[in-house]
Amino acid sequence: MIAHSSDLLAPNSVVQGAADRYTILGLIGRGGMGAVYRVRRAADGTVWALKEMRPQGELNPEDLVENRRLFLQEAALLRSLSFANLPVVADLFENENRPTLVMEFVPGQTLEQRVQETNSPLLEQQVLGYGIQLCRVLHYLHSCDPPIIYRDLKPSNIMLTPDGVLKLIDFGVARTHKRGKAKDTIAMGSAGYAPPEQYGKGQTDARSDIYALGATLLHLLTALPPVPLQTPTPGSIQKINPSVDVRTEAVIIKAMDLTRERRFATCAEMEQTLHSCLDAPYVDPTLRARLPAVAAPAQPARR
Repeated sequence: MIAHSSDLLAPNSVVQGAADRYTILGLIGRGGMGAVYRVRRAADGTVWALKEMRPQGELNPEDLVENRRLFLQEAALLRSLSFANLPVVADLFENENRPTLVMEFVPGQTLEQRVQETNSPLLEQQVLGYGIQLCRVLHYLHSCDPPIIYRDLKPSNIMLTPDGVLKLIDFGVARTHKRGKAKDTIAMGSAGYAPPEQYGKGQTDARSDIYALGATLLHLLTALPPVPLQTPTPGSIQKINPSVDVRTEAVIIKAMDLTRERRFATCAEMEQTLHSCLDAPYVDPTLRARLPAVAAPAQPARR
């Protein structure tokens, strides 16, 4: 077994990246495989998030190799994408033999934290707007060649900025769709948000993310985590939250159908149905938000 130091990067220490130098401002958080810090970029003084692979405890060599592969896979995926609801990537390098990624610092709170703070269901019209944003970013991912399946959509993986813009923040289990493959090699995702095919019973595709989107909207409208592999029935959401319109309830029921052929075929189709549930025309918050500037080396053009 190989032990790894739990010592974190110290505040005010400087990390030399491939594109710039970064001063550590403080720890944002850490999980089992990595740590994320707020940093200041030397070139222009802007604040970014630095994510490094830093396993806690002991890992055997095989697990270390696999976690490094997943970290670099996530970094490469994010660098190849450009959309308003995805964080911008500024730098990727090795620091003390640890893969390190510098990406957009997203202010605000996760939708999970928002529900916990409110301690009640969120407003239906607000949730419909969130659903439209998520449909658009998922449709962008699904339209890539090959399509990218996010596979872990849930409130804790979605940041809500002060501007009202949603950002997907964790691509650790995202994968490209492989045509003709019977099922995924590894079953991954989160119970309650993952459809049947994500439990190793089939290959995930765009409709798998649609199920997770329906489950996410269900959580926001009820303030209750979805029950694994259980589709809401007509009236069940309104029983918990009487303010939810029957049309909105029907969207969630269709998105969460256990038979994927009965779900929305695409996120674009689901988005159009969500628009029909709105009381007023949708106003896109991403049009007002500013994206951070990326220093050289140049990254893909921003949307």
